[in-house]
Amino acid sequence: MENRTYSATHPLEGAAAVVAKVATKDFGQTALQYLSTAARIDNFGAYYIPDLARPRLVLSIWSGRISDYWFQKNADALLGDPDINRQKVAQIRNAPRDGVHIDRWHPPENDPRRQVFDRAKIIERVAVFSRDEGSGFESFYLRGAADGWMTDTQYDDLTRLVPIVHGLVALRHQIIGAENLQFTAQQRASSLKERNVTGFAALSQREAEVCDQLLDGRSVAGTAVELNLSETTVRTFRQRAYRKLGVGSATELMALFLDSR
Repeated sequence: MENRTYSATHPLEGAAAVVAKVATKDFGQTALQYLSTAARIDNFGAYYIPDLARPRLVLSIWSGRISDYWFQKNADALLGDPDINRQKVAQIRNAPRDGVHIDRWHPPENDPRRQVFDRAKIIERVAVFSRDEGSGFESFYLRGAADGWMTDTQYDDLTRLVPIVHGLVALRHQIIGAENLQFTAQQRASSLKERNVTGFAALSQREAEVCDQLLDGRSVAGTAVELNLSETTVRTFRQRAYRKLGVGSATELMALFLDSR
């Protein structure tokens, strides 16, 4: 295992194509192409913690050779292991506040992740960890066994690029929300209201609908357009919902929703 800590001052030279795709469905593949200019990377993803006070990891983005089904299945299996979960939360919590921490790793024989790596034909992983006031996340980059171990030069080049992609994943979260936090119609705040789940049961229909939009990652302006309301009215409904639910921010609302499903 190899660990490095960097300040968050990497230039975005050569990353214009990735920046242009940050809010589109092509972001993942474009990021992989960019990273592979340094060292071929088969897959990448990110684990997100909306609220570090009540940490719950969510697989928020993934892209690459492994199918969505197997990527999600592997992630669920790993997050179901309490030791792995605690380790990931600790790594995110211990990340520097003014930069990122980079970790190069492959699972030893007795690690439960070894079977997942072997099945997916992955040889090693590079991960980037960061946090802010209330949330944090890990982005991880998987090297296929067919490409062999990275050389020192490839790894050095890759460590100049992964903090940039990591930052763009964070930007994507801010713009459209994490993919795994964009819930289906059966998994929305409105559904929790209808099922009389504590807290959500007290919401009015409009307050629940505004929360639905918030969980989908929409801004106040986007919610206003979607629900045909004024932005002032949207803000009023949000604040009423926050008071009833005992939360103070969108991050806390997401964490409460995850705990209430």
